[in-house]
Amino acid sequence: MSSEPLSRASGPRSASQALYKMLLTVLVMVNLMVGKLVVPNPQPPPLPKYLRCYRCLFETKELGCLLGSDICLVPEGSSCITVHIRNASGSDIMLSDCRGRERMQDCTHTRPAPVAGFWVFSQCCFVNFCNDPHNRETYLH
Repeated sequence: MSSEPLSRASGPRSASQALYKMLLTVLVMVNLMVGKLVVPNPQPPPLPKYLRCYRCLFETKELGCLLGSDICLVPEGSSCITVHIRNASGSDIMLSDCRGRERMQDCTHTRPAPVAGFWVFSQCCFVNFCNDPHNRETYLH
């Protein structure tokens, strides 16, 4: 009768140890399988030949693009741009487009607008569709 409690006590313990070993074996096997599938690439991916940008010539945050949007392409080394035209009352009209390498001096530029009380603020980014309304928060700050 004294051996019976020992077998019950060692039964669940040995079962949990067996389960632990089986789980450990599965984890090691999965690690080995995944490790073989993930091959590090020592070279960075090639840069695309063209940068794709969002284009809208009249947009507000409240109404979106009012004249229809499009996609523009510029050669590598160029940028996407979003131009904000703002005033003190909080009005924000945007223009999004491609900016060629030769016109990138406008990037991150603030100046008074030709209309009194308005300011023009330009922001450039260098990743495909970084000036798209869904990506502006990430790329343009």
